[in-house]
Amino acid sequence: MENSSGFAVRRGWPDGSHDYIAPCATPKAAQRALESDRRYWRRGPWRPTEYRVVAMSEHDFDLHHGRRECRSPDCP
Repeated sequence: MENSSGFAVRRGWPDGSHDYIAPCATPKAAQRALESDRRYWRRGPWRPTEYRVVAMSEHDFDLHHGRRECRSPDCP
């Protein structure tokens, strides 16, 4: 998916930050990754408050990976 269009899962956290996981080529694959991640976090005391499948290039995904606890309102 090198620098091409794709999809990722956006997780929103209780502190207002967000991150992205699971870069995928299709929205269906990203939705499967979302459900898997949701099952993983379901029982923990600290878990995402929001999930979304978003359109995101591999390049943007890689750039964002270095941002910890991002709260930027202009992220997808």
